[in-house]
Amino acid sequence: MNSWPRADGVAMKDWEPKKFNRRELGDYLITLGEQIRKGSFQAEGRTWPVPEAVEAEIHLKEKKGRITAKLKWQWPTLAEYDQTALKEIQKWQTSFKTVKGHLTAAFKELQRQAAQGQLPGEAALRDFVESSQTMARLGEPEWQGAMEEYLDHVHNLQLAVENGQPELVRHELRDLAARMAACHREFK
Repeated sequence: MNSWPRADGVAMKDWEPKKFNRRELGDYLITLGEQIRKGSFQAEGRTWPVPEAVEAEIHLKEKKGRITAKLKWQWPTLAEYDQTALKEIQKWQTSFKTVKGHLTAAFKELQRQAAQGQLPGEAALRDFVESSQTMARLGEPEWQGAMEEYLDHVHNLQLAVENGQPELVRHELRDLAARMAACHREFK
């Protein structure tokens, strides 16, 4: 389930399509803009300071009879956490980055072997499966559905290797690459 984040700071973790009349949408955007301009922004049930420079992506286009607008911004908030929470976040970031690096290397090795017409070796497949399972454990709750789909493809890859099916191995590697790219777009 997804829902619009509320400008009043009430925590809304997911997005859900919602119909606004144009005044409601305009008021909502004005409220967000005023918060940013004033230097404090309400989200996740608390007020966060807004830095002078904010990294943002703004996409506005008309295509095939429809106007689409996307607005995304971000800034670091680590300075706002107490020491205990900060240590937990840093621990997670470090372990997540490490696992992501292992996962990337293992996946590239599987792709290399498949490109050479080989079935992936036992060690390369084991590294990839273990890294994938660790990534799933470290994942955020909102990633659960995407991670389940990803792990289904990992399982299919294992079966294809066990059954000696190189075409199916290449197919699952393409599916995994597509799932990874979709996750990066959706959850980054």
